[in-house]
Amino acid sequence: MNEDDRSKQFVLQFARHENELFRYVLTLLPSWNDAQDVMQDTATALWQHIGDYDANRPFFTWASQFAYHQVQNFRSRQRTHRRLFSETVLEALACERTTHSDVIEGQRVALESCLAKLREQDRVLLQQRYATDSDVGALARATGQTPNALYKSLQRIRRALLECVMHKMAEA
Repeated sequence: MNEDDRSKQFVLQFARHENELFRYVLTLLPSWNDAQDVMQDTATALWQHIGDYDANRPFFTWASQFAYHQVQNFRSRQRTHRRLFSETVLEALACERTTHSDVIEGQRVALESCLAKLREQDRVLLQQRYATDSDVGALARATGQTPNALYKSLQRIRRALLECVMHKMAEA
């Protein structure tokens, strides 16, 4: 395979697996911004090692090894910050994520479908709580609810999502 073909193949594979790779990194780093930084470093490392990629092997498995090393590098640079996971837990998460990537992807697809079935106000509430990482107290004040009522609403929505995802996974 010549260099142009190898580059095209790499770009196609990276584009196909970029979101899955980002979710993998986000499993290992709790911060969205940190995960984005690590993804940039991972993309650079992958590009630098494009010649090492064997097109007969799964791209995600190969790329996730680079991502894992970039997460470790990031954590080393952040030593002054409190670590949420020990190295042992980080290794276990990385192994589980790559081993069960097909199941996790199925769950993600099921969750997207179930989210689409929620009432608009429930989807907005979830987005405000989790996508923006809003504090429950502040969100309760903004929505005119008590924190306890908000917790109960979120619990009801999460339960409905869990049941929907479990039902969809059982159908698959």
